[in-house]
Amino acid sequence: MKTSLNEAKRLLTVQLPGDLISTNAAAVRENLADIINASTDKLPAWSTLRLELSGAKMVDSVGLNLVVTLLRAVQKLNGKMQVIYTNPNVLRTFQFTRLDQHMEMIKL
Repeated sequence: MKTSLNEAKRLLTVQLPGDLISTNAAAVRENLADIINASTDKLPAWSTLRLELSGAKMVDSVGLNLVVTLLRAVQKLNGKMQVIYTNPNVLRTFQFTRLDQHMEMIKL
């Protein structure tokens, strides 16, 4: 997982290397928790969290639960969330669960 911060745009990008599924969700959750917790200690340097899932072909129920948890944490900080995707299955999953109505979905 890679992270980068564009301070000028106040954009924090978190890039996941592949699918967001039960086998890797715990590790992703820990890393993202560190990022969110660091932001709650002081004013975050970002206002938009971009979750890059361009390498993902699927997001399972555990991955969706993680995204919901992340969205709630970002909203608690008065932030916005974006999801970058390439695979239409990822978009369909977010549409089916209506998560696409709560964050910006961007196709690469």
